[in-house]
Amino acid sequence: MSYATKSNAQAVNIIEHINISLEPGQVLAIQGPNGSGKSTMMKGLARQLKPSCGTISIDGQNIWNMNIVDFARQVAYVPQSLETPNEMTVNELVRLGRNPHQNWWSNQLSKADVATVSSALDRCGLTRLGQKKLNELSGGEKQRALIAMALAQEPHFILMDEPTANLDFRYQLEVIAIIKELKEQKIGIATILHDLNLSARIADKIALVAGSQTAGSQIASSTIVAQGTPQEVLKEDLLRAVFAVELAFVHDSKSNLDLYVPISISIDSENKSASQT
Repeated sequence: MSYATKSNAQAVNIIEHINISLEPGQVLAIQGPNGSGKSTMMKGLARQLKPSCGTISIDGQNIWNMNIVDFARQVAYVPQSLETPNEMTVNELVRLGRNPHQNWWSNQLSKADVATVSSALDRCGLTRLGQKKLNELSGGEKQRALIAMALAQEPHFILMDEPTANLDFRYQLEVIAIIKELKEQKIGIATILHDLNLSARIADKIALVAGSQTAGSQIASSTIVAQGTPQEVLKEDLLRAVFAVELAFVHDSKSNLDLYVPISISIDSENKSASQT
């Protein structure tokens, strides 16, 4: 995927040579260092950015050939942040999730719409905040409101760009519980996560993204360097190469989970930095 920057009329390759798929009831976690193109990839899947080559399709149909309403009935996108009117309430935001299911000439919610919105608010712990203005919410509360809007959309697939950002431990676990519930309902989830432990807990497969440097050029592009189950991707040598950190692997007998703990910047990375100074 590429796009033209304001300072450069030519397209800049951000991510390239990628091939991923998402099935109903599957959780795909996209991981990689900051600046590796994860959000750009997610915006492409969400029809926010059009790729310069290749196709993104649902059931064999190119999403750019689909009617926007038909696309919105199938795919919901939860961005990191969303510009909203200062006076908009949580209820009003979540109600927007019903737009793809309404006739264009009507802004009235049916009883079924109201029930869907109420359920979405309840599942995200926002019922008591329904009348609160969005500019009065904490970062975590606003993030949950965006997730509730996506749930109200009742899509087949939900794309989440860092859904646990700004959330404390409790609400991180609640988001994980929502993702697991959606998986059981055969909804496909693609999500960007920074926490390896959260990915190991919920992901069916992980796409690990890393940057590369084009020979003779200052333009860095990214690609998927590994894709598979958490057991296949979350390996010490691979994670060290991608994130440039040393990791400790600890098995927690209480949860029966393997935990990934960053302990230091990798020696190779330090040596490389020293040689460049």
